[in-house]
Amino acid sequence: MLAAFCANRIWRKQMKKTVFLPAVAALLLAACGSGNEAGEANFKKALEESGGGRNVCLPLVLDVQTPDGQPAFRNVAVGEPLLQYAARDAAGKRINETAAKQIEILTKEGFYRKVKAQDGGDKNAPAVFELTEKGAAQARGTPRGPLFCVGKQKIGKINWFTTPTPDNGFTVSEVSYQAELDAEKWADKLIKAGGKEWEPLKEPRNQSITLVQTNKGWKDMRDLSR
Repeated sequence: MLAAFCANRIWRKQMKKTVFLPAVAALLLAACGSGNEAGEANFKKALEESGGGRNVCLPLVLDVQTPDGQPAFRNVAVGEPLLQYAARDAAGKRINETAAKQIEILTKEGFYRKVKAQDGGDKNAPAVFELTEKGAAQARGTPRGPLFCVGKQKIGKINWFTTPTPDNGFTVSEVSYQAELDAEKWADKLIKAGGKEWEPLKEPRNQSITLVQTNKGWKDMRDLSR
């Protein structure tokens, strides 16, 4: 009887270990593998780590016309050393009021400062503004003209993603997502002052990216090569 009782207790302990150990192993594997699962939550986390909070710098071109009614092409892009506009046309009618409001916002923020026109006695002389040191720090030069940084990138919704597949030794997935502009306060005012033509700057933009599966979760492929 005693031998049977002891054998029964030993069997129960072994059964507990048999059930308990696989359960723990499964939980550990799940915890380790959850960050590598293909899904919107993990992909959005990877996108935020890679591109969330990144500066958004855009080409901002003011709508300026010359006194003879033609569109101006010089000194109208925010970030250029000089911005200028005429306040009246050849007939004395007020023009460029929207551009004037936007330049006022840039001036109040300290990105530009007004300078005296060379022909100070001419009432029709254009108003001229020069880029400040603060403004130069906000600008990014490109072959096509300056960009001006207006806020940070915010990751919106995931549109779609492909089934993870092997590619040159990596497991990758193509992800399409929406990038939104989290504009600074002054930039929000600048965009609103620009009217309907500037409204699309705040609309979400569809972008795509290649994510790579690593032991630390999904990562932007471009980050692995840095």
